[in-house]
Amino acid sequence: MESNNKQPNVPVRIAVCNQKGGVGKSTFTTLLASHLHYSLGRDVLVVDCDYPQWSIHAQRERELAAVEQSDYYKLMMVRQFRQTGRKLWPVVRCMPADAGTEVGRFLSSSGYRPSIILYDLPGTVNAEGVIGSLSSLDRLFVPMKADKVVMESTLSFARTLHLTLVQNGAVRLAGVHLFWTMIDRRERTPLYGQYEEVIRQLGLPLMWTHVPYRSKFNKELLADGTGVGRSTLLAPERSFAADAQLDALASEILSILNMTDNG
Repeated sequence: MESNNKQPNVPVRIAVCNQKGGVGKSTFTTLLASHLHYSLGRDVLVVDCDYPQWSIHAQRERELAAVEQSDYYKLMMVRQFRQTGRKLWPVVRCMPADAGTEVGRFLSSSGYRPSIILYDLPGTVNAEGVIGSLSSLDRLFVPMKADKVVMESTLSFARTLHLTLVQNGAVRLAGVHLFWTMIDRRERTPLYGQYEEVIRQLGLPLMWTHVPYRSKFNKELLADGTGVGRSTLLAPERSFAADAQLDALASEILSILNMTDNG
């Protein structure tokens, strides 16, 4: 099933999702939201349905508290606003089953019109409301790493969604796209080739962007001596976004979403 044509004023709904933990689901959601919103000028809304931790919403609260205590962070945010004119991307915290209602309520009450809505969903499809939320998305992006246990879980998850949702004409979800992350240069290249052959045989789309492992992915920081990493308030620093292939990942996602224009 091919992508639906992007309709004017209708936000595209996506998620970075995997039922296997430790591959960066919430981390990539935060990084992509900030890069798309602050660096690329896309109006973004994040829906944090990852009950019970609600990690993105919790990070936003911690960062706002840190800004209140730091003139340095205040200055960084002022500079970003002066350079970009971008306010903070909003985050809606809710249960997965309430996502549709809560997003509708937020949009109608705030007047905010995002072009992209990113959902951070629980890692298990067994949680109430998760299948319904997945069905309402346009695209799903699945991070994976070359580990036997991770790959078995990831391919089973992606294949199931491809067969039950993507190939169901009554469902909105138009594609489940796999991408490599946590690439370790020491790993043997043939290993990736073997997995990619399995992915091809399963008929699953594989993205060309390969995201290397970078320690900054795991550090919840507003900034350090090498620039901004993962933050809900600030754009990832340019050299970090390039080195971590975050800009390439965002570009490929926009291409898949038919949003390569500046709209």
